[in-house]
Amino acid sequence: MGKRIGIIGGGAAGLFTACLLKRFSANDDIEVTILEKNSVPGQKLTLTGHGRCNITNRKPVSELKKGYHEAENFLYPALKEFGPEDTISFFEERLGLKVKEEDNNRIFPVCDSAVKVRDAIVSYISDRTEILCDTKVTCIKSSEGFEVSTSRGEFNFDCLVLSCGGSSFPQTGSSGDSYRFAESLGHTVIPVRAALAPVKADDDSQAFTGRLSGVSVTAEVSVYCQERKTASCLGELMFTDFGLTGPAVMELSREIPSDITGSDARIELDLVPSMSDGEFDSGLQSLIREHPDTKITTLLSRFVPASVALGISALAGVADLYSQGFTKENRKKTVKAVKHLKIGIDQAPSIGKAYVTRGGVMLKEIERKTFGSKIVQGLYIIGEAVDIDGVSGGYNLQACMSEAYLVTKDILNLK
Repeated sequence: MGKRIGIIGGGAAGLFTACLLKRFSANDDIEVTILEKNSVPGQKLTLTGHGRCNITNRKPVSELKKGYHEAENFLYPALKEFGPEDTISFFEERLGLKVKEEDNNRIFPVCDSAVKVRDAIVSYISDRTEILCDTKVTCIKSSEGFEVSTSRGEFNFDCLVLSCGGSSFPQTGSSGDSYRFAESLGHTVIPVRAALAPVKADDDSQAFTGRLSGVSVTAEVSVYCQERKTASCLGELMFTDFGLTGPAVMELSREIPSDITGSDARIELDLVPSMSDGEFDSGLQSLIREHPDTKITTLLSRFVPASVALGISALAGVADLYSQGFTKENRKKTVKAVKHLKIGIDQAPSIGKAYVTRGGVMLKEIERKTFGSKIVQGLYIIGEAVDIDGVSGGYNLQACMSEAYLVTKDILNLK
């Protein structure tokens, strides 16, 4: 009988592990079983890339690792061993899914369908992997292997891969089971919070963002707590009825404290990041001199979209003013509104609406060259179960693939 391998969770990390176990094993040396509590595997995978499945990012690994925040050095060996080019080769050569490259090095399948990606993976592993859906794991015991209690009875495995996700998008089955099982086996779990999530503005700011709902701009986005800038990035954002969303805002959502009470947390937008305050003021003065009979709102539309110019001028109290007679104090208010637009935060980003979970099993308790547990022999922990989260753009699925390869390599004793 081959080595019995249990995979708890049929999401991206678990499915990728099954794929690579098949790819690199002989025909009869392993028995792989996925225990999935949903009625179908890969539910969250089908939502990735807005349903198109952004499978990886083609940046060089030395650049790619920077997208994993505090975990960049921990994940680096995994990315070096199995990087974006390896993922692309696997998808094209093994799954039969041709890929294409889009802006910012993002890689998508040509079919533009995350459902087809999931189906191709399930089809690929079906002859070597038993996928048991509607199977809820209730308890895991470790003693010379693993005894796993489920809603469908008991299972025994020689090694176990814990890959049942984080706490984001709980409707897809990510309800924090990984953390409960990891803690029961002696691991420490860093408290989780939302990452890659939209941000809900307070009532005053919603009045502004709501008027611009659906409008996108490129801006420098900064998070402030207790009047101190804690993080910032440059990118696209979108105004919404409830506040802000878009890549730049979602990337910084992980930096907003889980308890914002008393933190005076806010987001500040620089809507013309290519110019300093002084340069913007000088540019505005030049336009005022050149167009003395023009409304200030019209001049502002040279810098930002017309709808944003209208909102900003109203916020600064200059919407009805013309260039002629526009005072230094008026300019000061306008510069502040454009370069230091404050958006109050109503509450911490919701983990229920987050694409990724920040937090999870402490990395100090995991071998970074195998993703094996330092506490329990034969246990591997990957995916959102561990304290790793990446920016959007294919980073998180690539992390799952890289981690799955290290697990596969260790289980199969590959050189």
